[in-house]
Amino acid sequence: MSAHSTIIVEAFYDLCNRVYVTWRIHKVLFVDNPRKKELERSVAGKTLEHLSIISQESILHQISKLHDPAIQQGRINLGVEYMVRFGGWDKTTDAKLQALQMQLNELAQKIRPARHKILSHNDLETILSSAILGAFPDGEDDNYFKTLQEFVDVIHDSVIGGPSPFSEDASIDATALLSSLK
Repeated sequence: MSAHSTIIVEAFYDLCNRVYVTWRIHKVLFVDNPRKKELERSVAGKTLEHLSIISQESILHQISKLHDPAIQQGRINLGVEYMVRFGGWDKTTDAKLQALQMQLNELAQKIRPARHKILSHNDLETILSSAILGAFPDGEDDNYFKTLQEFVDVIHDSVIGGPSPFSEDASIDATALLSSLK
């Protein structure tokens, strides 16, 4: 049993699913795209590059927000910490969620400087230095979303029952978009 209501769990799932969907679309269109080089050289190349930057920034910002403190300046943030801290979980579930939270926090810590210096603010020193912020090793995003899915499933199973898989429609839709690009 949890202190979280179905409404809170579903709202949290929606936030997690939204960043997952954005990430999947980005991966299909800009990372795993076998036509990537061809499209970069096309008349749409500059626009696609811009869309890639927009989706990267959105993903980093959404992940950062999931890792905001549960309480900040007297306001409550719905995120990973909130779900763990105010869940009223039994000891086993709490331990599992805290372990998953630690894993999730590893990527969040790497992208936090990007949020504070570029995504949420236009930090002059960072802009002028052309510093790369928010970078992480290849595949760490895959691990993050696998762990996030596990985190969501533990919560969903405890409160509502059963897992709650993220939508795979985004990959299908992005693949359809790619095939329509000539």
